[in-house]
Amino acid sequence: MLHLKDLYHQLAALLPDAGHEARWLFAHFLGVSKSELPLIGDRIITAEQEAALRDAFRRRAAGEPLQYITGLQPFWDLDLIVSPAVLIPRWDSESLLERALTLLPSDAPAEVADVCTGSGALALVIKAERPQAAVAACDISEDALDIARRNAAKYSLDITFYQGDLLAALPPGARYDLLICNPPYIRDDAVLPADVLHEPHSALFAGADGLDFYRRLTAEGVTDRLHPGGHLLLEIGCEQAAAVSLLLAGAGLQNIEVGQDLAGLDRWVLAQKPE
Repeated sequence: MLHLKDLYHQLAALLPDAGHEARWLFAHFLGVSKSELPLIGDRIITAEQEAALRDAFRRRAAGEPLQYITGLQPFWDLDLIVSPAVLIPRWDSESLLERALTLLPSDAPAEVADVCTGSGALALVIKAERPQAAVAACDISEDALDIARRNAAKYSLDITFYQGDLLAALPPGARYDLLICNPPYIRDDAVLPADVLHEPHSALFAGADGLDFYRRLTAEGVTDRLHPGGHLLLEIGCEQAAAVSLLLAGAGLQNIEVGQDLAGLDRWVLAQKPE
């Protein structure tokens, strides 16, 4: 017989951040909260639980992200389904949502589109927080859209999904009060942590300077996709604010604003179509 505490000590030694990550994995695969683990240390582990945990720790020790092992990632007030088909939503993207919600009325309809939606994180939070908004979301990856649809179904959120490349995925002629987008923005030559490299390449890299998708958005007529007075809100890399702002100004957008995440790093650029 193998007790939980004995297996925990065996497996935790495999991980560099044993305290946090081992508790996360044990809690997930045993179906308990992390705070409960010390209280059940003498519980007998079944053969099935032991096999699942050993496999999970093996995968994590090989560099696979925790979120892909558990299939879940907390974001805002949601617990999102994730897989290797989607970028793992990160807390710094929540700063976009804080700004986005100030642009959308809480008591009136609005039209919103989330471009490069991935797991659906941005679209889901907007729909949850602004139920009267009509929210669309698109992605080039059908596998990513499958995850986004599953997340929408999980929380019973009515979102319209489209498959396609950037703005071309949206219905012809459709215009929005808010276009929000977290595109790929990492330079092709960037050196990334090993676990990040498990995430989809197409959701990370964007050319020699990381600006390819911002150039495409402006070249493909993003201004024409906004109602007069509508807003475009983009996540950016922390050193890209000036370059992205210039692209948006060149596309005819105005009232350009740069915002920071909780770490104080530039994280988003907001621009408005003239009335």
